Amino acid sequence: MPRTSHLAAIAATFAGFAPLTATARAEGLPSSFYADKPNLVLVLVIDQFRADYLLRFQPRFLPATGAKGEIGGYRYLMSNGAYFPLGEHDSLQNMTCPGHSSILTGAQPASTGIPTNDWYDRVAGDRVYCVEDASATTVGAKTTKSHLGTSPRNLRATTVGDELKNAGYKSRVVSIALKDRSAIMLGGHRADLAMWVDQENMRWVSSTFYRPDGTLPGFVEKLNGALAAQKGKTFLWEADGAGTGLATPETYGGKSKLTFDEFGAKFPHKVALGETPALASPVGLTMTVDAAEAALDDQKLGARNVPDVLAVSFSSHDYVGHSFGPNSREIEEMTVAEDKEIARLLNAVKKRVPGGLGKVLVVLTADHGIPAHEEYLKEARIPSGRIDEQGLRTALEMNLAKTLGQPEGGKWIAASADLGFYLEPKALAASKHTAAEAQAAVKSFLVQREAGFAQVFTASELAAHQVPGRVGEQALRSYVAGRSADVIAIPRPYFIASDNPVDHMTGYSYDRTVPILLVGPHIKAAVHATPAKVVDIAPTLSFMLGIVPPDLAEGRVLSDIFGSEPGKARELSH
Repeated sequence: MPRTSHLAAIAATFAGFAPLTATARAEGLPSSFYADKPNLVLVLVIDQFRADYLLRFQPRFLPATGAKGEIGGYRYLMSNGAYFPLGEHDSLQNMTCPGHSSILTGAQPASTGIPTNDWYDRVAGDRVYCVEDASATTVGAKTTKSHLGTSPRNLRATTVGDELKNAGYKSRVVSIALKDRSAIMLGGHRADLAMWVDQENMRWVSSTFYRPDGTLPGFVEKLNGALAAQKGKTFLWEADGAGTGLATPETYGGKSKLTFDEFGAKFPHKVALGETPALASPVGLTMTVDAAEAALDDQKLGARNVPDVLAVSFSSHDYVGHSFGPNSREIEEMTVAEDKEIARLLNAVKKRVPGGLGKVLVVLTADHGIPAHEEYLKEARIPSGRIDEQGLRTALEMNLAKTLGQPEGGKWIAASADLGFYLEPKALAASKHTAAEAQAAVKSFLVQREAGFAQVFTASELAAHQVPGRVGEQALRSYVAGRSADVIAIPRPYFIASDNPVDHMTGYSYDRTVPILLVGPHIKAAVHATPAKVVDIAPTLSFMLGIVPPDLAEGRVLSDIFGSEPGKARELSH
């Protein structure tokens, strides 16, 4: 075969793996592409941010650019970036810890080792929190949590920040969130600082994993001083004007484990500053951006001619969503408040980083979505319901005693969480039944007993790849042997098992679909209908930074976002 034909054949073969659009081919990038590498990667994660929020509420967002040159928040990013309105996690149980674990690792939960927020340790005989680490302790506050220490040791993958440092760059990596698991999963193993809020003491804290000397940086102590000074004051959160009209006038609120009795069911919400309920209001957003700005200054992020990473997760959105749901006025007002706080952060970055936003790569996405509130769905005549997991477990235990025999130690089910059921290892070892037989007995009962289940699968079926359909594919991307449950039940759409009024625990579209936005040098402003996964973010960042992707990354480089010239801003219509 002539050499030219041979090369053409190779090119055609590889073109099938990574199709590029005609208007933005990777080979059209300028020779100066890597000379213009960003000095700061700013990662913005909105906890529980459904894909439709940006478009539903965008009429109320700040202008992309203000009259005095200041920039807006969401609208600026949507107008200047590569926008994938329907990005996906596409894992089995979309939750905070697994969702955050995928963003900067580029790996699915099966690879990161983080299948859910919590799991049962069969050896220790106890429940494990995803960032729990007995060898670490909290720095900055005395806590009475059952897990006194936290770290990324349960995370089996590296992050973009880790790989920057592994490549020899003197990069600084800082991650910030109200939730410890969010900050830790984004910060990874080599972060200079991961910080979060200890809710018992309402203080910013970290871990001895990141701060082995047991002290907080001075800027964090200063933030804590400001929080202490606010204690005793109140904040009144009110709905601003008529709104978009897309929120329901009814309140479908309810008490959840994430919001609190004092918060109130309707606007206005009056909260005490310095107290935990304030985190479920825009106060939590302000605290988060205050911390991000302080870190920018103290660590000189983006100002040292070396690529730094600042990852910021906004947890307050999740706290509100669990109580009020995505159709509430509370979610609309929280999204509008986020727009203003993100604008404040972007303007701070523009001012502090030499070269402004031209030297900054901004990413915005979410860890998961959320279904509509159960009461809203019932009024809309959409099939929905609530599954009594504890009652189901009690009945299951009685059934297994009859079908498998009385268990050694008095129980067959060691633990259950998020509709995952763990068999008691001692009972199984002392019985005449194999693990597959015991799992099958659990599945048989669950299928017959609970009409709210769409599918039930066992660990043995998964090992044999006998789980069909999309749920099976999601299970393969999410199951972690030794951590995931022996039997997992998948509820029907809009059926939940939770203490919260609204909860996310599935791979259905409302839980898995999130926005993905990238803004920065060489990124063309455009809306993309092509598929994009959250695991594509880390490989794309790695490509732009000129480093190898994180060790277990499995996404693709979003090559269709690039143009030969930076995209020009286009104002979105109202």
